Amino acid sequence: MAFYKKFNYLLNLALLNVFKSNGIKPSKTVYLPFKSKYPKATFVQWKQIDVFRWQVTFRFNKEEHFALFNCEGKWLETITPVSLEITPKQVQQNFAGNYSNDGLQQIYHVETPKQSLYEISWNNGINVLKLLYNSSGKIIGKMIS
Repeated sequence: MAFYKKFNYLLNLALLNVFKSNGIKPSKTVYLPFKSKYPKATFVQWKQIDVFRWQVTFRFNKEEHFALFNCEGKWLETITPVSLEITPKQVQQNFAGNYSNDGLQQIYHVETPKQSLYEISWNNGINVLKLLYNSSGKIIGKMIS
């Protein structure tokens, strides 16, 4: 029984170190699709989120990006911080019609294989609202954090 406990402890410790390590690299199955999608990416840093997903932080076209790939190398999403001026006009108009720029904190462009979204964090002085707009400017999600 003592052997089993020691083995279990060592296994858990090893797994913890794998998930905490910033120096780990994905397999070629994950790395090659990333390199194909972002061939000129620089300052690349990988982080394994869980057994099934990898997050990569990098610079591309002078902008910081965060992307997710699954363990089979399928691209899931890319998130890029942007300014309000870069969002589509409909997003800008709908946001300005309901919220002031004073509480504006952060905007992310979220690109997935199926859609392009904009997540806007806005502080009303009490709570932070996360507003999710589609590219036509319609709010498709709202959350208080």
